[in-house]
Amino acid sequence: MILATFAVSLAAALSAHEDTARFDVGLDAMIGQMLLIGFTGTSADGEGARRITEQIARGEIGGVILMDRNIRSRTQVKALTSRFRSARKDLTPIISVDQEGGNVQRLSSRRGFGSYPMARSVGRGYTPEKALATYRKMARELAETGINLNYGPVVDLDLYRWNPIIGRKGRSFGDDPEKVVKFATAFITAHREANVLTCIKHFPGHGSSRTDSHKRLVDLTKTWKEVELEPYCALKREGLIDTIMVGHLFLPRFSGEGRLPASLAPGAIEGWIREDLGFEGVVITDDLEMAAVKKHHSLEKTLVMAINSGNDILMFANPDAGFVPRATKLISDAVEAGDISKERIEQAYSRIVALKRRLALAQPWFAGLPAELP
Repeated sequence: MILATFAVSLAAALSAHEDTARFDVGLDAMIGQMLLIGFTGTSADGEGARRITEQIARGEIGGVILMDRNIRSRTQVKALTSRFRSARKDLTPIISVDQEGGNVQRLSSRRGFGSYPMARSVGRGYTPEKALATYRKMARELAETGINLNYGPVVDLDLYRWNPIIGRKGRSFGDDPEKVVKFATAFITAHREANVLTCIKHFPGHGSSRTDSHKRLVDLTKTWKEVELEPYCALKREGLIDTIMVGHLFLPRFSGEGRLPASLAPGAIEGWIREDLGFEGVVITDDLEMAAVKKHHSLEKTLVMAINSGNDILMFANPDAGFVPRATKLISDAVEAGDISKERIEQAYSRIVALKRRLALAQPWFAGLPAELP
């Protein structure tokens, strides 16, 4: 029943995909849906939350990411998300978080939320059934808190135990792609039951790297293996990809002549993800303020390359108060100058709207149940 409901809602959303670009929507409004940003503060009445609410209502942004600095308690997060969701009814704002389990869970037990195991522990000691039950609790908690996109599961392969961002933090289910797919399937299935979107990451694979893209551009030239693409192929065959996050990872086969990370390389997104994998859904950048990008490119150049390479949602986790109008103008000016085609903006907007319609059409399995149920 759950899968049937999901299939109907997805089909309905995708059937609208072709018509979306024909809507009478201004350029700035379409650009706004592509921007997903972070903010400072915890109070729903605070300056940061008020600004975000107004930007959602005016269509200047399409969503937000909640960081550690935004989370104090279950009641407080619900107040924040309720304010954001009520700002706009026709296009549900994306309210997102990193909630993998283990070392990466923004909604932590010390703040009144559940505690979930790291992916490595799940891969080593859980059955798929036990993993599904665990991730059902996680997904239900996210949905009840008002969050509708989780940046997980990690589908990187654990190919280097001293990897500073994956291996050392236990964020991978293992080095076997079949095992990774098995547990990623449990993660995604649990979230879909709760009507929470997932985002598989970090394409094209962060598990073999020796460095951290938060600190520098990661060069995969000597470490990356073809097997790192297998989870993407398997999950696509099963129809289990909601969105894909592209990492700031340099791999010559995707970057052409430039030393560009996959997140800014058309060969990675328009090439492999769209043409080879055949995925036509929403692609999201990793945070574009990470050092791997920010140290090497201006904001204007970053925006132009990120959009032209095929990303649909651009994430900026730590922007200043004036970022949104500045970024919108830079993108709009680039369209006017012919550096970005309007068709590329329309394409991204169409995909985002289709995804948001899916959220609006589906209902979590526990909708209407008493709040006190375990």
